[in-house]
Amino acid sequence: MARRFYLVSLVSALLMSAFVLATPAPAQTVMQCMAECVKSEGNDAAAKSTCKSRCANVAIPQLNSGNQPDCMTTYKACNRSCAKADKSCQRACKGSLMSCK
Repeated sequence: MARRFYLVSLVSALLMSAFVLATPAPAQTVMQCMAECVKSEGNDAAAKSTCKSRCANVAIPQLNSGNQPDCMTTYKACNRSCAKADKSCQRACKGSLMSCK
């Protein structure tokens, strides 16, 4: 009876520790989560698959928050307005993309 209780408590402790390890820190990025997971799990395909599912719920910060312009959208709109043969227009669009902040 005592052996069964010990076994059940050991299994439940392992399951709880696996749950704690599977939950990433909230301030952690996806890349940090993957790097730490690959270090602990290994670098084979099965471990990477495990890490992908483990790190899938990491919050991704909003890339275009605030009043920052969306440079790539502006560049694509500019590039669409250029004729295919008009290289100077395309260079001007590329220049505005490179100087966009």
